[in-house]
Amino acid sequence: MPMRSSSPQLSRREFSASMTALLAALRESDEIILNGLHRARASRKADGSEVTQADERAERVLRACLGAVWPGDGVYGEEYGGTLTDRGRCWLVDPIDGTASYVLGMPLFGTLIALLVDGVPVLGCIHLPALAETTYAAAGLGCWLLRRGGSPQRVRVAAPRPLSQAKVGMTSVKESNWYARPGGREAARLARAVGRLRMVGDCVQYALLCRGVLDAAVDPFMKPWDIAALLPCVTEAGGVISDLQGVSSRLLERTSIVAASSARLRGEIVRAARD
Repeated sequence: MPMRSSSPQLSRREFSASMTALLAALRESDEIILNGLHRARASRKADGSEVTQADERAERVLRACLGAVWPGDGVYGEEYGGTLTDRGRCWLVDPIDGTASYVLGMPLFGTLIALLVDGVPVLGCIHLPALAETTYAAAGLGCWLLRRGGSPQRVRVAAPRPLSQAKVGMTSVKESNWYARPGGREAARLARAVGRLRMVGDCVQYALLCRGVLDAAVDPFMKPWDIAALLPCVTEAGGVISDLQGVSSRLLERTSIVAASSARLRGEIVRAARD
C-alpha cells in the first residue's frame, strides 16, 4: 500500500483489483437477493426500519467474501453492525438499500459497498441487482458505469441548471413521522420549489445523478452505510454533496444528504428547504 496523505487514495491497480473482487462478491449476494425478490416478507427492527431474510443472508455473504480477500479489514454493516473506525481500512455494507421497494417487488433497490481508509471513503459502489448495473468510483480515478455484458463507461453529472428547471429525486415526500424527525420538514418544503420532482428512491437516484439523468438527489434520513458509497461516486462524477443544512464536512456523521450536479444547485436546494 502507498503511504497515505491527508486525503487517502487507491492506486489504479488497487482500484481495479478491488472492483474485480467486489463484483464477484456481488454476484453471490445477487443470487440471494433476486431469488427472494417477489416473495420477500419484512419484519421490523428495533429502530422501526424493515428487514428481510434476504437482507441478512446477503450481508453474511458479503462479509464472508470481504473477509476472504481482505482478512485484516474491518466491516461495518446495516444488519450486523461492527465498528466504524477512523483508523485503517473499513468496509461499509448495506445489502439492500431500499428494502421497502424490494418487499413490493419493485426494482428500485441496490447494494451499497464502500471502503474507508482512515475514515475517508476512497471507493464507493452502487450496485443495482434488478437493473443489472453498477456505478462505482474511487477517489481521483473517476466514476464508472458497468452494465451486464458491457464495458465500463466513465460518467459525469449533467450541466448546471437552476432549481426551477432541475430534475430532483427523493425517496418519498412525506411519511407519517417525518415532521417529528430532523430533516423531515425541510424535505417537504423543498418539494414545492423543484422544477420536476421524481420519487425514484434510495440509492438508485444517486446512480442516475452520476450519469446526468437527474440533477440532484435528496434524502432527509440517512445512516453511514447509506452515505459512504455515494460520496466517491457523486464527487468523482463532478457533483457536490452536503446535508440539508448545507454542511459539507464529516458527511458520514450527517443524517441527511443533498447531492447535486453543481454547487449553485445544491445551495438553492438548501435554501429552499429552509424557507
